[in-house]
Amino acid sequence: MGARLSQHFLRDEGARDGVAGLANAGPGDRILEIGPGRGALTGRLLATGAQVTAIELDEIIAGKLPGMVGPDAAKSLKTINEDFLRFDLRELGPGPWIVVGNLPYAVGTPILQKLLTWNQWSRAVLMFQLEVGERIVAKLGGADYGLLSLSVLARADAEMAFEVPRTAFMPIPNVDSAVVVLTRADPPRLPAGEEKAFWRLAKIAFSQRRKMAAGVLSKAIGKPRAEVDAAFAAAGLDIAVRPEEIPFDAWRALARALCP
Repeated sequence: MGARLSQHFLRDEGARDGVAGLANAGPGDRILEIGPGRGALTGRLLATGAQVTAIELDEIIAGKLPGMVGPDAAKSLKTINEDFLRFDLRELGPGPWIVVGNLPYAVGTPILQKLLTWNQWSRAVLMFQLEVGERIVAKLGGADYGLLSLSVLARADAEMAFEVPRTAFMPIPNVDSAVVVLTRADPPRLPAGEEKAFWRLAKIAFSQRRKMAAGVLSKAIGKPRAEVDAAFAAAGLDIAVRPEEIPFDAWRALARALCP
């Protein structure tokens, strides 16, 4: 079985209830569940009265899911046997959607990145490997603050809800997990026309995150150091600043000044 089908099923009742509660769903809401597995969380989501659409890669599990939640609950369940990363989200129709998922560790970040570019969700409650969760919610200046943190900031607000020990899963994984709650920013904080320049600079700087960003950028983009220093000063930054110390809005200002 490949990494994409490698699942660790959540068996802890408190964690299941916690995730379902954070979804804050009720009758009339639409929930998109990514990777429902054996339906333990699915059943709790259906109990809220919401309509649940579950996308499950494993064909056998997808076929058994309605039976796992019971005939009455299954009336409000739609199961799609598909790889989320290949699924065309436009098929789901307009939102707002609440997204919930115990994400496979191997593809948690790609799933998040795809979700962030979809504009039909309002709230997401997602479970990641703990280290990934810490990078998602990392604050300016911290060791975990980087490209993943910026990509989330560009389109959402994120907060760590609670940690989940490895013993809450079966089979037991080698890492702990974390539940992250995301609220979509509408409109996105990074306009489409600025994305190319923004990410070009950020990727260059974070590739050498221990060095001063101004020096790294000057060499990489072929701009005179004096011009780069002036752009940093105009953005309110010290020229000795390192990438993890640069706020989101300052990255935007740098991109506009250095990559017009």
